[in-house]
Amino acid sequence: MKFDFIKDEIIDQYLLDDRPWIIGFSGGKDSTALLQLTWQALREIPKEKRTKTIHVVCNDTLVENPKIVEWIDRCLENIENRAKSESLPITVVKTTPALEDSFWVNLIGKGYPSPNNSFRWCTERLKIRPTSLYIKQQIEQNGEVIILLGTREDESSNRKRSMDKYQIDHQRLKRHVDLDLAYVFAPLRLVNTQELWQYLLQVPSPWNGSNRDLITLYKNGSGGDCPLVIDTSTPSCGQSRFGCWVCTVVKKDRSMEALIDNGEDWMLPMLELRDWLVDYRDDPNYRSDKRRNGSPGKGPFNIMARAKILTMLLNAQKSTGQELITGQELKAIQITWNLDGYSESVYQIYNDIYGFTSQNITDMNDWEKIKQQQAEQLKVICERHEIDFKKVEILLKQQVSKALLSKKISIQDAIKRVLEQ
Repeated sequence: MKFDFIKDEIIDQYLLDDRPWIIGFSGGKDSTALLQLTWQALREIPKEKRTKTIHVVCNDTLVENPKIVEWIDRCLENIENRAKSESLPITVVKTTPALEDSFWVNLIGKGYPSPNNSFRWCTERLKIRPTSLYIKQQIEQNGEVIILLGTREDESSNRKRSMDKYQIDHQRLKRHVDLDLAYVFAPLRLVNTQELWQYLLQVPSPWNGSNRDLITLYKNGSGGDCPLVIDTSTPSCGQSRFGCWVCTVVKKDRSMEALIDNGEDWMLPMLELRDWLVDYRDDPNYRSDKRRNGSPGKGPFNIMARAKILTMLLNAQKSTGQELITGQELKAIQITWNLDGYSESVYQIYNDIYGFTSQNITDMNDWEKIKQQQAEQLKVICERHEIDFKKVEILLKQQVSKALLSKKISIQDAIKRVLEQ
């Protein structure tokens, strides 16, 4: 049987060396089958030989479909608990983008236009960087790593070409496209979709998950799962069942529409926001006539668009009861607006929608009052010593933004630019 052969192949590869394994887990059918087979293989390996750690890595872009987040979090909790009870060398990790790379900080804060096929800025920031960083950390600690992916040739002809490109002749492993000292192992390479579903229906989940619930998720949505993305050769998740709810790479989000048609109508405000980002992406009324570097041309969303998007997002958050944007992202957006010279207040928009001030927003408003008092005191000091207060104020904003947003641009360069103005 094909899956018995795959399991034996996994056992053989595991025992060959001490390189740790990293399994990309998305919660979809491919990664679920891959982890199940690896789990079964581990059970057949004597305990004294289970010396290699297996890292089950799941990437959370922070804009995942809430319905899928609920499913994946439940899976990860079950995996962690069951692996511990069976004394298996499995560790569960969830990677997330850095604050300055988050979707909303870039789109609402900096005004990046909604992603499309020609400007898909989200994949690198939300998916590749967080997971690659974790993989690089494991490489630094162990020298080399093997990444297990549930990719299969029958997904598409492009996927097959991508898998063949870096294949090492007559070996199971292929070189990773971008990460040195990382190799990719795809045990499900030759499995077709029908065989995969048959396996999942016949073999129960070893971590007490429900493969029938997984099938229901697929039936209620459309498309396939979004795999762990570790290089730019991975196809867009725009038409996938397990993609970001804000994805605008495709004109219509058939999966979210299907979920709503199947009873998840609470997601309507989210779909309306996503559709707005598609429909008005190139509307000149919502775009600046200069790029962020100052050169002429169609630039980022202007402040009117950014404020409108934030308003729609917070209304959707209030309506759905889901946390669609974090307090840290709201702070980072306000800082970015300030640096862009806008006076609009994130906190005021928040308060207008919720009708009250949460503790998080209260803290930010209190901090704004303190900063105003400090600014007045600083202005008096600057006047006393005949120092340009506006330049000092700009420099302080530059320093604070780089500390909070972890920018890699040198603060010395920022100071030089301000003083040369």
